[in-house]
Amino acid sequence: METVKTNYPTLASEMFSHGRKSYFIDVKKANNDTHFVLITSSESFPDHHTRYRRTIQLWEEDLAMFAEALSMVLSKIAYGQLDLQEAKMEVVKDPKGMKAIAESDRPREKLHALGADALSNEELLAILLCTGTSELSVLDLCGKIMRSVDNEPSRLPLLAAKDYCRFPGVGVAKSATMMAALELGRRAQLPAKH
Repeated sequence: METVKTNYPTLASEMFSHGRKSYFIDVKKANNDTHFVLITSSESFPDHHTRYRRTIQLWEEDLAMFAEALSMVLSKIAYGQLDLQEAKMEVVKDPKGMKAIAESDRPREKLHALGADALSNEELLAILLCTGTSELSVLDLCGKIMRSVDNEPSRLPLLAAKDYCRFPGVGVAKSATMMAALELGRRAQLPAKH
């Protein structure tokens, strides 16, 4: 079994096999000193004496989004949340992201212009979570989270990572961000040690 050969140096490599399939994960360094991950699957068919190979390449700037998307999918599997009816793809015709909101109403810009106390609970959460899904803007997602705790921010720390991961668009990374921010907020309320 061989990895896919490229002209780029390999910085790290892992390989595993299962049945007639082999998987290769290589971290490569490009000419411009950026990094990318090359994931190759190779499947052998003894009757045809052939090997089919598929490769995807993930650039350094896309790895965080890929890891977030992968963790969301894996958490759905882990928590038994795969719903085949829900999994149908739909084309979203109306933009629901931050670009659809006037710049002065976007949470980050509003925070810088007016201060954090001028933001709603949903807007503060949106700054932490950054993105929603293709069907749900980050503000709509944060609205769902706030409604799940009866719009009481004091109830957010009662949610565990698996509770956050039940919301579409929230995976392991975003739930960790939420829990870390809440813990930091809790510690900020404690008296100083010095």
